[in-house]
Amino acid sequence: MAGWLILLGFSADSGALDNIALDVGALHAQGWKFEGIKIALSDLPERRQQLVLTIGKLSLPKPLDDLKLANIRCTSFTWGNNQVVCERGKARIDSKHWRSPGADFSFRLGEKSSRAKITNLRLFGGTVDAELSEQAMRWQVRLKAARLDGVLLQKQLGFLPAEIKNGEIDLALTISGEQSEIDEFDLNASTDSLTLQTADSKTATEALSSIGQLHAAHADGLWRWRFSGQLTGGALYQEPVYLEAGKEAIKLTGEGIWSPTGQRVDIESFTFDHAGTALMSGRATLALGAQVKLTEAVVSVQSDDLKPFSSVYLQPFAAQTALEGLSLQGRAKADAALTEQGLTSLTASFSDLAVQDESGRIKAEGGKGAIHWANDSAVSIPSTLGWQALSLYALPIGPAELSFASRAHQIELLKKTQLPFLGGKIAIKRFNYQGHPETEPDVYFEGSLNNVSLERLSSALHWTPLSGTLSGNIPGIEYRDKTLKLGGELVIKVFDGVVRIANLASSGLFSDLPKLSAEVEVDHLDLDQLTGKFQFGGITGKMSGFVKNLQLENWRPVSFYAWFGTPDDDDSRHRISQKAVQNIANIGGGGAADLLSRSFLQFFETFGYDKIGLGCYLHDGVCQLMGIEATSTGYSIIKGGGLPRIDVIGYNPRVDWSVLMERLERITTSDQVIIK
Repeated sequence: MAGWLILLGFSADSGALDNIALDVGALHAQGWKFEGIKIALSDLPERRQQLVLTIGKLSLPKPLDDLKLANIRCTSFTWGNNQVVCERGKARIDSKHWRSPGADFSFRLGEKSSRAKITNLRLFGGTVDAELSEQAMRWQVRLKAARLDGVLLQKQLGFLPAEIKNGEIDLALTISGEQSEIDEFDLNASTDSLTLQTADSKTATEALSSIGQLHAAHADGLWRWRFSGQLTGGALYQEPVYLEAGKEAIKLTGEGIWSPTGQRVDIESFTFDHAGTALMSGRATLALGAQVKLTEAVVSVQSDDLKPFSSVYLQPFAAQTALEGLSLQGRAKADAALTEQGLTSLTASFSDLAVQDESGRIKAEGGKGAIHWANDSAVSIPSTLGWQALSLYALPIGPAELSFASRAHQIELLKKTQLPFLGGKIAIKRFNYQGHPETEPDVYFEGSLNNVSLERLSSALHWTPLSGTLSGNIPGIEYRDKTLKLGGELVIKVFDGVVRIANLASSGLFSDLPKLSAEVEVDHLDLDQLTGKFQFGGITGKMSGFVKNLQLENWRPVSFYAWFGTPDDDDSRHRISQKAVQNIANIGGGGAADLLSRSFLQFFETFGYDKIGLGCYLHDGVCQLMGIEATSTGYSIIKGGGLPRIDVIGYNPRVDWSVLMERLERITTSDQVIIK
């Protein structure tokens, strides 16, 4: 000990000695510094005297040198044997950030060890107890804080990363080290009804209650740590996930190593357990710097109830994407590996999967499967996906299972598959999807339709009921470089006839102005099946025709040359209803409606005809109409035959396309449907 200065003072009262004062200027010991030390013995004439120690300021060794104890007054102390001991005292603590009121204080200062203890310190609306000890250059700090007011804490410290609006905090902290270095600490913390929000609003709590423990020890330049925590009440928002605690336990544990010099954190293991919702475990490595970055991670996620899991953890990420509105039920497990560049591998299995979509795009039940994906294109493990029931929009698909390979940006069907569909089947012969990071994907599909019920199809799509079946071969359809191309001729068997689509191509399919071109050929369609269900009117016979050079922009025709009429080799019965005559006449602007209403022909329900034919050449928004043959006043649309017979002549060869569409809409729209 050094720096001693002693002054004695005597009172002049009654000529007697009233008090003795000892003034010690300063006292130093192993980084501890006492300044303004005074020891006074008073009330000497009395039976009991009072011995008081006062200290102006006590400075602590590093790393606690920010704290200053001031106005220390000790009423019970001893001094001797190279140490000073204060058993009962009062003190005030100051720092760069706050000043405290008085607290109970005791200390022992010696050459080999020193200790200071503060209790009942009123701070931030709560109480704080602290104990500081030092021996042989090692020191330890124990701090216990109860019911600290978060708002006052925010106001006094001012440097917290979030604005605290309400709540209380309890802390129990033990820090130890040597000289100015910290080598171990333990922290136990809890919050009660804590409400806070960060400036960017990405993190917030509402009346959050939680408990947490953190232990860390330093050796060989590394910090080894372990952590455990639990949310016990209230809510936590971490964009975009919102967690409500209390109903189900939410726990987080982890351990690992922090390298301050290497600027990295190795999370050797972690577990996140949201009871009844999900269990996540794994390991990860983080790179520290201006921003925290994930270097690598291996994560396993398991959920025995996908309904709350999708609601809490999936739907927030799907907002304002194509997946918005989807919800899941069932069980699932997934294992994933990640690096700084992104996902490198994924294995997921699921069972009893049910999918619901608020928009009605997809619905699935009884889903099961296993998906294996790797970013390495050389790795390929077969994946399976099956279901008991699947609906795409209003179209139901029966039980089926797909076998495919998923790797890098590619998905490839491994086996030919048949999907039950509306009484028939959709056969998928080939399917390949090749994604590209910055452009649209390449897609190839080849398959067929077999005996699909038109009645069930029209019912599912809420169309006027149709009869018959739909079959056809779908040759290679390829989407590449934003262009859709048909590799061959699409052949569809429908209404006892054949529809062939060739030279199908599209560009800008997913842009604001998609374009499509095609050639269509219709061969011997049964008009009775085609028209019998519509209010257009019934027609018997066959119909053939074509649409050449069809050009669509934004799904609206801009040009084509079309013809539909009775084929020359049609020897079937030709009859047409009175209503069909009227509607066909209205398309071409003929006067058949007036003729039928003013003559004896109004008493006949059907008429015989020899041929029907109508064509259109669309250019610049105008449809140039044509019929079976030209007449002196126009063009013949229906050429009569048999008894009673009727001819329909079109008089307006040029019709605005939008006007023509309005006429067809009026003709085909009705609240009544004829069911035979």
